[in-house]
Amino acid sequence: MSMLSPSTVSEQYAQIAKGAWVWAVVRGAVAIVFGIVAMLAPLTTAVVLAIIIGIFAIVDGIVDLVDAIRHRGSPGVGLRVVLGVISLLFGIIILVWPGKTLGFMVILIAIWAIAIGVLQIVSNLSIRSEAGGAWIWGVIAGALGVVFGILVLFNLTIGLAALIWLLGIWAIVFGIALIFLGVQVRKASKTATRGGNVD
Repeated sequence: MSMLSPSTVSEQYAQIAKGAWVWAVVRGAVAIVFGIVAMLAPLTTAVVLAIIIGIFAIVDGIVDLVDAIRHRGSPGVGLRVVLGVISLLFGIIILVWPGKTLGFMVILIAIWAIAIGVLQIVSNLSIRSEAGGAWIWGVIAGALGVVFGILVLFNLTIGLAALIWLLGIWAIVFGIALIFLGVQVRKASKTATRGGNVD
């Protein structure tokens, strides 16, 4: 059982959290599935990897945009829209860009991971005064993206197999963090309605 002070969760955030937590869990589940597929599927070429990554990014971006649109006008939604658009555009670019090479893939993936990681961190920090402790898992998820991106950028000669494993591990851990975020957001919404005690 965890204890959160009712004053740490605003009424507006609590109302949004009642439905928003589901989308964090969905994003996390999608990321975990992607990570497992990336690590287990026989991805033998950069093109095949690009298709898998592109589909994941597009789905993740759409989920983020739908969630942001559903809660338009609430704190942090603007950043969520930017986050969704970046993932969506990244997915489209990596799917349609001709002449993909592993070097191109590595750089683009690293930039995307860092960008969404930074936005995830900023978005959650912007609502920390209203979200109780739920925002912490959003920051952790964002930090994982930044660390992954930096690791990739500093290893631009990484082979396809190593890239796939690193990408898969990141996606799975990132997904787990998002699911924890969803659970904490749900608890935060209950905190406001139950007077601070959360099972």
